Amino acid sequence: MPMDSLRQDVMIANRTVGVGYPCFVIAEIAQAHDGSLGTAHAYIDAVAKTGADAIKFQTHIAAAESTPAETFRINFSKQDKSRYDYWQRMEFTPRQWQGLADHCRDKNLIFLSSAFSEQAIDLLEEIGCPAWKVGSGEVTSSHLLSRMAKTNKPVLLSSGMSSWADLEHAVTCVRNEGADPVIFQCTTAYPCPPERWGLNVIEELRKRFGCPVGYSDHSGNIYAGLAAASLGANLVEVHVTFSYECFGPDVSASVTTSDLKRLVEGIRQIETSLMNPIEKGSLAEELTDLRTLF
Repeated sequence: MPMDSLRQDVMIANRTVGVGYPCFVIAEIAQAHDGSLGTAHAYIDAVAKTGADAIKFQTHIAAAESTPAETFRINFSKQDKSRYDYWQRMEFTPRQWQGLADHCRDKNLIFLSSAFSEQAIDLLEEIGCPAWKVGSGEVTSSHLLSRMAKTNKPVLLSSGMSSWADLEHAVTCVRNEGADPVIFQCTTAYPCPPERWGLNVIEELRKRFGCPVGYSDHSGNIYAGLAAASLGANLVEVHVTFSYECFGPDVSASVTTSDLKRLVEGIRQIETSLMNPIEKGSLAEELTDLRTLF
């Protein structure tokens, strides 16, 4: 497909995302709520104060994506005997998910959640999830991508475990169903060290696929997100925790809500700078009078 015929921007709820528009900042909660509905709502209240555009959860339905016999890949939980038990403890009912989505809208946040099964897609479609975020481990799940894309909503693809061939296949799958892809540069490491951030890949993704490009950060600090925005990332996603003393598999790769606020403020200042280039010669002339003071 010719690059000039591809969509360079997408609509996520009421926001246009792409080149020439403000960087879309996503606060990834994932399982930071540890199965507590009250804590999930508390994260919405906290993120709403940071200036982020969206908050993202993960919708797991244990019976649809696991079995009681499935063991942990990394046994991090002293409370759950198996991976299945953990996913079951992370579940909310459809009514509870609706309440979380409504709370986000009340706080002027866009509600997003990753779906890990067809049942989860149906649940999120029912409550009005405006886009689909696909984690690095699901990018090769063609049946899930196709099901999401058939809703004609943008499909946001994390690339942490993907080869170029994997991404080509995923993007083709999404576009064949008439939906628009968005691709995130991502390195699956928790936390991710600077030498593996892969900031150089941002522009390469844009050139190869002709779509909005984001950066999904697992560094555990705000520097990677700031650098990505400086390099033209249209979206920045970062894991969020209340404290580094909290429990959860993503805590070490997260930023606190106060750091999220600093990240958003930094991105907005970077955007202001990039939208207002200076002409060095003209600026020097403006400052000529100052030379006589020194």
